[in-house]
Amino acid sequence: MKNKLASLIFAVSMIHFVVGCSSSSEKADSNQDVPMKSYAAEDVSPDAGSSEKPAKKSLVTSKKSDTKAKTKEEKASALDEAIQSQNDDQIIRSSSQVLMGQPQDLKALNSIAMAYYRKGRYSLSESILKKALTVNQNTSALYSNLGVVLLAQGEKREAAQNFKKALQLNGEDTVAAANLGSVYVQEKNYSKANVTLEIAYRQGFREIKIMNNYAVALAAEKQYEKAEEIYREIIKKQPSHREALFNFAILLIDDMKKYNEGLEIIQKLKLFGGPGDSRNRIIALENKAKAGLK
Repeated sequence: MKNKLASLIFAVSMIHFVVGCSSSSEKADSNQDVPMKSYAAEDVSPDAGSSEKPAKKSLVTSKKSDTKAKTKEEKASALDEAIQSQNDDQIIRSSSQVLMGQPQDLKALNSIAMAYYRKGRYSLSESILKKALTVNQNTSALYSNLGVVLLAQGEKREAAQNFKKALQLNGEDTVAAANLGSVYVQEKNYSKANVTLEIAYRQGFREIKIMNNYAVALAAEKQYEKAEEIYREIIKKQPSHREALFNFAILLIDDMKKYNEGLEIIQKLKLFGGPGDSRNRIIALENKAKAGLK
């Protein structure tokens, strides 16, 4: 029986040497899990009983087995409904009921762990995910989620190791690639960031903070045209995104010498405001662009 596991994204938004952190979301909702692919978690069926038993007793045993199977099915269905409702308290209750009968159910372990993560109970979430990994060490989403929980606790090095393990198991694990790439951007290891963030981007991942990280890494590696393409895509999706506008202005004016286009972005920054303490930097960029046009 296959269980769908979900991975969270933990994005590090880079603003040309300014780092901010936020957790993200399913593409439809910025506070929920990003659905990942299905992973196999084999259920161990109970012994059906000996064929030497009397026929009548076998029928009774079979009936009891059917009842148990139905109960198990109902619990699994309740967990699915809880996940769909995005109600963490309901997810915890439903997962607990599943785990009472199946303590090694990966979907329930993963779901309850991430519900506790969203409640800020990081140590408990970490413990549950590590238990899940003793059941199955070949599920990339578990490593991705453990990495997210470790990042939340400031364990960046150990988190990165888990993202790497997830990518070893599944080279197209979008969440692990996006997270690991963002860690590399934070560390200013832009060559590695480009490789991992390109995986997420190629897979169609378009979370804006991750796209911003990717553009920062591209610009740092002097891949200016590609970085420009990413920034334009971000601004098309969210015209008032301050960090992207600020970074894009730097790219156009400092790196690409496209002063007219850079000034257009400066005007948008004046309208929406820049990130953090960027006012003086924006003024300097505007002056540089105007001087370049003389």
